[in-house]
Parts: sequence; C-alpha cells; structure tokens
Amino acid sequence: MTSQLFSRCLRATPRFSSGSSEFRTVTHTPVSHPSHTRFEHHSKRFFAHSSSGNMGKEDMFLFWGSGSSPCMRVMIALEEKGFSGYGQKRIDFTKKEHKGEDVLAVNPRGQLPAFKDGDIIVNESYAIIHYLQHRYANSGTNLLPGDDKQQALALQRYYEIQSNVSSGYSAIFRAMQYEKEAEDAVKKRVDGLLTQLANVDKYLAEAQFVAGDSFSLGDIELITVLTMCERQALPLKDRLPNLYAYYERNKVRPSVVASYPPHFKTSDSPKMLANF
Repeated sequence: MTSQLFSRCLRATPRFSSGSSEFRTVTHTPVSHPSHTRFEHHSKRFFAHSSSGNMGKEDMFLFWGSGSSPCMRVMIALEEKGFSGYGQKRIDFTKKEHKGEDVLAVNPRGQLPAFKDGDIIVNESYAIIHYLQHRYANSGTNLLPGDDKQQALALQRYYEIQSNVSSGYSAIFRAMQYEKEAEDAVKKRVDGLLTQLANVDKYLAEAQFVAGDSFSLGDIELITVLTMCERQALPLKDRLPNLYAYYERNKVRPSVVASYPPHFKTSDSPKMLANF
C-alpha cells in the first residue's frame, strides 16, 4: 500500500518549474528521442555506461550550477541517498554554458539540473528527487517513511513547503532582481513568506525535522530555501527561533555541506532582505 500511495502521488502531483510558479507536467523523454542520439554522440566523455541493470553512482551524472535552488536540492538528495562521488560538471550560467551541446543533449530546454542515471534521463529537480527515492528506496537515507500515516504527513509537509515557502521566496527574488518592484510591494511579499515560515516554526517546536523525527523530502526543500534566505540576510533568529535553530543544526549536515553553493563561500552576500 505504501508504494502504491507514493506512486499515485508521483504520477498525479504537478511540479513547479525552476524559478516559476507555473505548473508543469513532468514527462519522460522516450528512448528514441533525437536528444538521446545527440547525447550519446557529444557526451561520451562525461558518462560511464553500465551493461547491467544495477546502477550506482558510477552511472550517474549531474549538470549543475552554483546558487541554483533546484540544483542544490538535487545534490542534497544524491548525498543523502549515498551517492557521494557521482559524476558531475559545474556549469557557469554567466557564460551561458547551460545552452551548450552537452547540456542540451540531456535537457533540450537548456535548464539545470540535468541528470542521467545510466540510460535514464530525468530533468526537473522535483522529478529527480522522486526518482532517486523511488528507485533507490533502500539506499542511504529513506526520504519517505514506510508507515502510511507518517508518509502522508511527510508528503503533506513536503508539498506545503514547496507551494508556500519556496514559491514565496522565488516570488520575492523575481520581484527584486528582475521586476524591480517598489519596496512596499516587496515588503508585503516578505511578510507573506514570514507568515508561511511561522507555520513551519510551529512544527519544529514539536519535532526535530519537518515531518517528525526523521529527515525526509520536506527537509531537503526547507534547508534549500533557508540557505537562500540566509544568503539574502533575512532576519530569522529572533522572529522564528525554532526555524533558526533547525537551520543551524542542519547546515552542518554532511549532505548540506557537500551541496552548499561554492560561490556563496567566496563572494559577498547581496543581503537583499536584510532590512525587512
């Protein structure tokens, strides 16, 4: 029953596109799609192909970019599932490397993350995370509890954080970075985000993680968006003490340390939210 519940949620749940509130249906590229031919032709130097049905990190390859929330969440998932050392290439957005032939061979949209596991290609960060948990359920951290009741709560919190917290932060970032909204309009958005974070703060007053006592999908989502909030200096310590303590505990978690955007360590923070 548990696997059936997960499969139904995986098939039926809409996904958010990277940096957008637009719903998008996840589709899988057929093996005969021309992009697979281009992939084999242009990217052999990047990937190891397995002749067996048992795949592991030696069969995996990820194109990613520093500072991308979708990339960070996938990288945390890979680490949590025990695939540290997977094949990967950091892509420079400023040089438009995400539109290069090697990336386009995996994702014709030229978006990151772009992921390959043997002869299986999965794009869209949420689809990749679901794929990893579904295919490698018994590897590393179990990101979805086996008990039906606990699984239902974990899924609820996961999608709740996606729909309200992550999308709220993305809307603020777009408003400030690209749409240049007036400060009072941005403040309303920030207040809305803080309201959603306050709900999560209440959960964390009663549990170590967002859905109980074990690390799950929702924690990947929450830690990723909190990393971005910290980067923009959103004040949380006094406002949301449980959430702040949660992030301080988990930002040193090995999977999070391994997935932390490298350029955050070497460049000054924009601190766009410091005054809100």
